Amino acid sequence: MPIYTLADFRAERETALTLGTFDGLHLGHRALLERTVQRAREQRLQSVAFVFRRPPQNYVGAAKSLILPIEKKLRALENSVEVLLAVEFPEVGWMEAEAFVQKILAEQLRARTIVIGPDARFGKGRRGNAELLFRLGPQYDFVTEVIPRVTVQDETVSSTAIREHLMAGRVESAQALLGYLPKLFGRVVRGDGRGRKLGYPTANLQIDQEVLLPAAGVYAVRVFWRNFQRDGVLYIGSRATFADASPSIEVHLFDTEEDLYGVELEVALLKHLREDQRFDSLETLRVQIETDIRAVRSVLRA
Repeated sequence: MPIYTLADFRAERETALTLGTFDGLHLGHRALLERTVQRAREQRLQSVAFVFRRPPQNYVGAAKSLILPIEKKLRALENSVEVLLAVEFPEVGWMEAEAFVQKILAEQLRARTIVIGPDARFGKGRRGNAELLFRLGPQYDFVTEVIPRVTVQDETVSSTAIREHLMAGRVESAQALLGYLPKLFGRVVRGDGRGRKLGYPTANLQIDQEVLLPAAGVYAVRVFWRNFQRDGVLYIGSRATFADASPSIEVHLFDTEEDLYGVELEVALLKHLREDQRFDSLETLRVQIETDIRAVRSVLRA
């Protein structure tokens, strides 16, 4: 299914739509999408997701790091609805909320049902909300449905909460809110070969700078590329043991001798094993790597 820009799409059929940033595509987002599709099916409408590529705050305040790279998010979303609109906030951020509802939602997208979360905001100054949609609905012939917050073990599911868990290394907590294992995507680039000299070669990953990095340290991971899957140990940190080394993100894969240079790896985070630390000698570091590998294998067996 093609991913449309706002300039490329004008609805030919009446629609049921939802809107937001959908960063991380977590359980709350899925509830919005599922309800939108359900309402479209019940009313014989076309299902539409109006998605900001980046959080609007990234254009008007301190930028938020992304849970998923933009293109990965869009690819994950595109099979959820019949029409996916990918929008940069400046395209519509200048519009007053009432004008956005009239010109975009009612006229261009022909909305008959709008599904949002309780915290949804839109329009200039974020002045648009559920109350405005309820008020304008009779005028433009649409109904608004507000989906309750999704909670997991008494915690509200939100992108903010997921970021906080990841930055603290709480991988299992992030997974519970996401509904899937947290992931990093990185292209393998050449490093300085220190891991190979220690007997544990690593693939050095180049990560999108807009994407949130979880807490520094060592993780048990499952890695995917092409049709392959391997388990391994991921390191994120400063490499303080080496005085002349720069920070890195690198993964040691079990049971493979594949040439991975230039390949993009999908790295699923299973567990944060320990924090980053400095070692007094290479031998001490080597012993710790062996300990980390045993710990990862134990996690995977469990």
